Amino acid sequence: MPKRILIAEDEPDIKELLALIARRYGYVVVEANDGVDLLAAAAKEKFDLIITDIKMPNLDGAAASEILKMQGNLLPIIALTAFNPQDLVLVQDKFTKIFYKPCDVKELFQYVNSLIGE
Repeated sequence: MPKRILIAEDEPDIKELLALIARRYGYVVVEANDGVDLLAAAAKEKFDLIITDIKMPNLDGAAASEILKMQGNLLPIIALTAFNPQDLVLVQDKFTKIFYKPCDVKELFQYVNSLIGE
């Protein structure tokens, strides 16, 4: 059974690119526009991994990740961000790993595969 990834990103081009690459790796992808959509999708469906932008409208990726953890969700959550590492000290523990934009997409999906690849 294919692994399922939830991608939450408010920039449509980035979200589409990530989804396209994930599908090429054989993953089933569900897309979300912000943290609110991320939480709604995670409540309805089972995922193997989440990729989320940190800064998004309505609810950011760090808050959504914290809510998931408070609900007992132990999924790996990978963050994407344009923030500087020193700006993320207070939220870095909410994610399995943080990739900084522009990130090497090949490296990102090598990491995804190391976590959930078959």
